[in-house]
Amino acid sequence: MSGNPLSYNKDFINTECPRCNGKAKRETDTLGGFMDSSWYFLRYCDNKNREKPFDSKKVDYWLPVDQYIGGIEHAVGHLMYARFLTKFLKDIKMLNFDEPFTKLFNQGIVYKDGYKMSKSHGNVVFQTDISEKYGIDTARLFLMFVSSPDKQMEWTSEGVEGSFRIINRLIRLKEKIKNETKPIQENKIHSTIKKVSENIENFEYPKAIIPMTDCLDSLSESISKKNYEILLKLFHPFCPHITEELWHDLGNKTFISLEKWPKVDNSKINENLEKQEQAIEKTIQDINNIIKIMKEKKQAPKKVYLYTIPNELNTYKDNLPKLQKSINIPISLFAVNDKNKFDPQNKAGKAKPGKPAIYLE
Repeated sequence: MSGNPLSYNKDFINTECPRCNGKAKRETDTLGGFMDSSWYFLRYCDNKNREKPFDSKKVDYWLPVDQYIGGIEHAVGHLMYARFLTKFLKDIKMLNFDEPFTKLFNQGIVYKDGYKMSKSHGNVVFQTDISEKYGIDTARLFLMFVSSPDKQMEWTSEGVEGSFRIINRLIRLKEKIKNETKPIQENKIHSTIKKVSENIENFEYPKAIIPMTDCLDSLSESISKKNYEILLKLFHPFCPHITEELWHDLGNKTFISLEKWPKVDNSKINENLEKQEQAIEKTIQDINNIIKIMKEKKQAPKKVYLYTIPNELNTYKDNLPKLQKSINIPISLFAVNDKNKFDPQNKAGKAKPGKPAIYLE
């Protein structure tokens, strides 16, 4: 027997009209299509059972679902029926819970050229359009980077290019692996693990990717093999193909997808190093602002001079490669008490803790 079992039940089909008492037939297609999918999650727990829909003990072990993810169009269809049926089954003692899904997360919609991406609008970007030029990991990273998964987003070719550059920086970093590591590197890696883990847990994927890209910038000159492997694991949910390949390039025989998620070691997170990093970022921002002002005045800066308080000199020396890369202009670094410093405008006297003085020529 196949199809709707009611269509084979003559006692159900053949009846009398309640108005004229004449012969009548009952409708056998009595439930909407969504009703068919309103209990699949219960059957998943015991899909080989031939005696009854499911074993209650198995369902009690696996359910309710911790997190449901789906499009918002499911709210009035599938989800409404699933909740109704679950509550009914609880009333007749087949279940011990009355909500099938503990948490709900609705996905957003992708737009292009101001319209919802669809074939009817002729604005669909096919996977092959991206994969053939950039690789599919680029598309995945772009989608997660530019918008939260529950928000609508606008597709841009520039954003795809940016994601492609991030992946290439990750690839190039493999050539900078060294046997040594420093406290500042350990601090960066473990603070990144903490931020990424928390943001993924909260479905805040753009916030998860930002610290990973910051980590790439900070460790662009040197990284230990162990920390590079950790970075690959963090990128893996977003770029599974290239990270798997890089993982094997390092000599690993296992699949990175089967590796354990990195654990944060809070003892390696140093608040002082965090503050130092923030100071470096602020210095880069200040220098770029000065460069922008000079260019508006038709002046072309050729060199940057930084003057730090003595006990911060080594911090800026350690971060000089990052400063140099971000500014792209030669930088000379002095302590304010250096008698041989070049300081034609006496800028050194304006240096403060965490805020070096700046002179451009």
